[in-house]
Amino acid sequence: MLKGIYISQPLKGVGETTTLSKKGSKPMFFSYQYSNNKSIAQLISEEKTSVDTSYIEKYNQKFETTHKVRRATSTVYYKDFIHSNYKVLNTLDGNDMSIKEKLPFQDWKLHNESKTINGFACKKATTTNTAFNSNQKIVAWYCETIPVNDGPMHYHGLPGFIIQIEINDTTTLTFEKLAYVKDSFTIEEPKNKAKDLSYAEFLNQTK
Repeated sequence: MLKGIYISQPLKGVGETTTLSKKGSKPMFFSYQYSNNKSIAQLISEEKTSVDTSYIEKYNQKFETTHKVRRATSTVYYKDFIHSNYKVLNTLDGNDMSIKEKLPFQDWKLHNESKTINGFACKKATTTNTAFNSNQKIVAWYCETIPVNDGPMHYHGLPGFIIQIEINDTTTLTFEKLAYVKDSFTIEEPKNKAKDLSYAEFLNQTK
């Protein structure tokens, strides 16, 4: 049984080569629990969609530009390894979303490279994430001394616990705290007001 906290740190926007604004680069904090072959991670930092204003100087004049930074007020990632189910709940701008799919498979390649992250001795693995119409290069750092084959979001399946995920060069997910808990506890499948949809159904609904 494990409990911990991990941080999702945006590094830059998708397709952007410049650094993010102060609001866009704000980290998000998630609580994490694992017990009886189930895990759940929940957003614990206060988030909301906001408008970021910046200024561009050109021809000795300042031009105001705005960019909407969209942040969910609630996010939950749930894995049920017994039934191989994965669920994502999200509330964005007051609208609930619930996606339920089979737990995605990752074809990991193990590397003979290691480093210490927040006191955890980790080894390197890589894969390409193609789940949910993605095409992302993934670097994972896992700790073999923690015998739980899990990690943040839908990532799992390595010979140890995933302490850090690097998604392309845009985002890192890093466990800051992780500890064993003596007694087991029950993790229930989370629900919100939205109907459970497959990812394909969700895409069709948003068209």
